[in-house]
Amino acid sequence: MSDDESADEEIDEEVTQSALVHERLRESPVRRWVLLDGNRYILALSLSIVVFATTAVIGLAGFIPVTEPGTATTLVAAIVGGTLPFITIVLAINQLVLSQELGWPGDLAGRFEGMRSFRRDVESVTETSVSPAAPADFLGLLVESVVDRAASLHQEVDRTADPALTSSVADVVDAVAEEGEIVTDALENADIGTFDALSAVLGHFNGAHRHALRTLSEHHRDELTDEAAEAFDELLELLEYVAVARQSFKTLYMQYELAYLSKLLLYVGFPTLLGGGIFMMTYVEIIAAVGDPTALVFLVSAVVTLVFLPFIVLLVYTFRIATIASRTADFGPFVPRVDFEEE
Repeated sequence: MSDDESADEEIDEEVTQSALVHERLRESPVRRWVLLDGNRYILALSLSIVVFATTAVIGLAGFIPVTEPGTATTLVAAIVGGTLPFITIVLAINQLVLSQELGWPGDLAGRFEGMRSFRRDVESVTETSVSPAAPADFLGLLVESVVDRAASLHQEVDRTADPALTSSVADVVDAVAEEGEIVTDALENADIGTFDALSAVLGHFNGAHRHALRTLSEHHRDELTDEAAEAFDELLELLEYVAVARQSFKTLYMQYELAYLSKLLLYVGFPTLLGGGIFMMTYVEIIAAVGDPTALVFLVSAVVTLVFLPFIVLLVYTFRIATIASRTADFGPFVPRVDFEEE
C-alpha cells in the first residue's frame, strides 16, 4: 500500500458523522456519473428502459392480466393521478427561482456591486487587469494563483530555522499542488456552462486547507519573516476567494437547473396526462382490436413508462441538485468534515 493510500485511510478514519459532511471524491466513476456528471437525458432514458423492461417481464410472466381492461386502466389512472401534484411542484420551483431573480433597483444594484467588488478583489490579489468572465476560466485563474502562492510560501518558509514548520508547510503545499493539478485538468475539459466548472471543484480546496494554514501561521508567527507572513496571508485570501467563487457558481447553477427542471416537467407532464387519458378511454377497444396478449403487454408497459416519465425526470435532476448541495455544505471557516488534532 502506498503512502498516499495510507494517508487517505487515516483521513477517512477521522471523518465525522455531521449532517454537513460531504463525501470524498474517491468514489466509483459509475456512482459519480449517476449523481453528478452523467447526461440527465441518458440517465432518464436508462431508467425508462428499466421501468419498461420490469413491467414487460411481470406482464409476460402473467402477473398483469392485460386482457382485463379494469386492471391496466386502474394502474394507469393511479399513476396519472399522482402526476397532477407536479403542477404544484412546478409552481413551487418557479416561485423559488423568481424569489432570487426579482428585486428593486437598490437591491439589484447592491448585488451587482458586490459581484463587481469581488472580481476587483480577485484581480488585485492575482495581479490580473481583467479577470475572465467564463466560470471555468475564472476558477482556473484562482486555482493557478493558489498553486503559485503555495510554492512561493514554501520557498519563503524554507529560509526559517524551524524544520518542523518547514515540514508541515511542505505537506500542506503538496496537498494544495496535488488538488490544483486535479482541478486544472478538469477545468481544461470543462465547457462554458457553470456545472462543468462547479463539478471540477466539488470536494477540492475545502476549509481544511485554510484551517491548517491559519493554524501554522498563528502558531509560528514569531518565527516567520515578513515575506513568509505575507505569503501566508495571500494564500489564505486566495483560498477564501475560491470558496466564494464556488458558492457563487453553485447559486447560478441551481437557479438555472431549477428553472430548466420546471420547464422540462411541464413538457413531459402534458403528454403524460394526455396519453394516459386516451389510453384509459380506449383500452377496451384496443383489446378487441389487438387481441394478442403479448402485444398488449408491451403496449401496457409503454404506457406505464410514459406516465412514470415525470417522476423519472424529477428523480434524475434531484439526484444532481441534492448531491451538489451536500458536497458544498462546508462553506465558510468551519470544517465539519474532519476532526482536527489542534495541538
